[in-house]
Amino acid sequence: MGCGTSFVKYVLFFFNLVVALLGLAIIGVGVAFLLNWSAVKDELKGHLTVAPWVFIIIGAVMFVIAFFGCCGAIRESHCMVVTYAIFLLVIIILQVVLAILLFTYGNTIKDGLVLSVQKLWEKRAHDPASDEVFKNIEEQLQCCGKDGSGDYHSVSLPPSCCKKDTFISNTLGCTVTNAEVGCTSKVAELYEKWNKPIAGFAIGVACVEVVGALFALCLANSIRNMDRRYA
Repeated sequence: MGCGTSFVKYVLFFFNLVVALLGLAIIGVGVAFLLNWSAVKDELKGHLTVAPWVFIIIGAVMFVIAFFGCCGAIRESHCMVVTYAIFLLVIIILQVVLAILLFTYGNTIKDGLVLSVQKLWEKRAHDPASDEVFKNIEEQLQCCGKDGSGDYHSVSLPPSCCKKDTFISNTLGCTVTNAEVGCTSKVAELYEKWNKPIAGFAIGVACVEVVGALFALCLANSIRNMDRRYA
């Protein structure tokens, strides 16, 4: 095997080694969240447990793909390298589709998110688990009610409606005077802020992955030629 092919092999190996370690780190983050949320998990009946599982699944997928890339490169296995390249091309297509959807159907996705918040608010009146989920959303996004503090029809509000430092310093606790904005407007604001950066990031990562796929295909072709030569 020539010097150029050896260079490709080791670049591919170390690239995927880094990806594999990153995948394990993401799995670790997901497991940490899962363990920390164990007390909340039973109360919420699975509504928010999807978040740590998303980290675990993404990390596992990254690790498996990187495993094929590392082993295929170091063992000079044509089958494993080609499998790695196919996995990578599928992910590239998914990322490009995601970016196109975010750019093209941004308003539709935003309206869907807002509608989900509205439905959850309506459901919380007769579902304690949904009420706990909504309070968690209020704490995480720093918002209050569906459209604002007026949705509670009360001067005194739940602590989730205010920042901790504001209602602790306020002798009356969390009230309409120090409450956050409505959750529907907050979700829409956050989506408008992050949808294009996320789409741009997906495109950027896809470009790097295209280089990785080309390296993999180049290595697979060299391995196949070597096999034919010594067959």
